[in-house]
Amino acid sequence: MEAKLKAYRALRRRRELWDTGKDKIVKSKDKFIDFIIPKIFRDMARKEEEVLLMEEEEELDDESCLIMEKNVSEVNEIESLVEDQESWKHCLIKWSIIAVIWLIFYIIFLKLQFGAVYFVVTILIGICLNTRTGPRRKGEISAYSVFNKNCKSIDGTLKAEQFENEIRFGPGSVRPF
Repeated sequence: MEAKLKAYRALRRRRELWDTGKDKIVKSKDKFIDFIIPKIFRDMARKEEEVLLMEEEEELDDESCLIMEKNVSEVNEIESLVEDQESWKHCLIKWSIIAVIWLIFYIIFLKLQFGAVYFVVTILIGICLNTRTGPRRKGEISAYSVFNKNCKSIDGTLKAEQFENEIRFGPGSVRPF
């Protein structure tokens, strides 16, 4: 019995240490993010959140008969906003660390008089890594309209008819949509 109690206490202590460690990491991450992101951007984000909350309150007052449905949609919207903010912070930290590392290596290669070579090679590596060579996801439309259902093109692409009309009648004659 004492062995089980001792094992339980050890397990509980490990969980407490793990939780406190996670809390410390989260707090230090938040402090680091607050240090990196200027106060102006944080204030803008808070103002945007206040405006969104005010708009949501007005919508709730207007449509009181759909309370339950609104609550479910608001929870989904709030969760998606939180996920977007988390990914934005994560992306900012990731790219700032990558930029600092790249800059350090660039300075080292400048000292070795291979700065231009390093610059060109890293640019080529960046181009290769940022071009997707894998297959398309299901439901994603292709950049080439002939491969899409009904030859539907992506918004913003120049169509032959649009190009023809611009040449004949000038750019003001073609509607943007």
